[in-house]
Amino acid sequence: MSRAVQRGDGVGLEVTTTVVRGVRLAHDEPGRVAAVVDVPVARSDDQAVLLDALVRAHGQLGADGLPTRIGWFPARSTLQRIDVTGRTGPELNLIRHDLSDDARVSSTMLLDADARRWLLALRWDHGQAWRLQELAERAGFVDVTVEPAPVALERVLPDTATVARRDAGERRSWAAVYDHAVPVAAATVETDGREYPGLAVADDPIGLHGLDEIGAETDLDDELGRVAIGALAAHHRSSELTAGLRVVGDPYPPFPAHDLRAPQRIAVALGAAVGAAGLSGRLRPVDVTPTRHGADSQPRPWVVERVSELAPPNVAPRPSWRKRLRVWLRQRMPGRTGTAAQSSSKIDGR
Repeated sequence: MSRAVQRGDGVGLEVTTTVVRGVRLAHDEPGRVAAVVDVPVARSDDQAVLLDALVRAHGQLGADGLPTRIGWFPARSTLQRIDVTGRTGPELNLIRHDLSDDARVSSTMLLDADARRWLLALRWDHGQAWRLQELAERAGFVDVTVEPAPVALERVLPDTATVARRDAGERRSWAAVYDHAVPVAAATVETDGREYPGLAVADDPIGLHGLDEIGAETDLDDELGRVAIGALAAHHRSSELTAGLRVVGDPYPPFPAHDLRAPQRIAVALGAAVGAAGLSGRLRPVDVTPTRHGADSQPRPWVVERVSELAPPNVAPRPSWRKRLRVWLRQRMPGRTGTAAQSSSKIDGR
């Protein structure tokens, strides 16, 4: 019998090309972390293999009935923030459509930080994100939401962090720049032969506002790679002493690198679990911008079908009711006269 879900109960996952990492938080567990898993994935492009890994992660976590968030940031993904403080709903939709048309930004996410509101412009394969969500639900997870991994990681970073580099798996590394708990920009970067899993965090002051403007994907990759190399020069290898993770204000305890609970292993999954457990303020989903359809592009072309190329026939207009009444009376009067005459002759003959 499953217990009632309370605030503080939730599951976070990090899905990469080689492994699925998971964390389950419990409100009554000392330190909050109740279970941790690390399930290898032989082929992430095979949905059956990935589903099997998710099923095993679900069983080992004991995640029945718990809300779940997945931190995910595939190759060639980028994220940049836009200040939308005070914008109305129609204005936000217009910004989303402009981003989709001009910068190929298919997804967005709203974040509230103090009195400011930020729109995170996200370039990624939203179709693949939907498939990942569906696979997680088929594996038994409930209330599943897929979010950018840099957003999940921010929930457990120290307040002073400005740069983070995540080496999640084979050929899967990304760097992010933060400003007061809000991701300024994030992009996948070259792995450079680094060991994984790895996490490096720095609090060096850097120029943040140069990354606000939406630019080309390759430009953002190069710029973030340069920033990460410069800011993290002193952190060649992550360890439990350099991460400084915090869970709802409490420091995350240190564990050796080989332990499944090591911060460099579960950082993203831990941040996703904090969000799923309702411990990180208001949560918003990733919004996918609908495509603008023109006259020659219908979302369901089989709904509207041309049945004939011929022009409609010319049909005479229907006469008015007065005219129809006069015609009816003329048709009825001769019949009535003949009937009356026949009746008179029968009477006379009788």
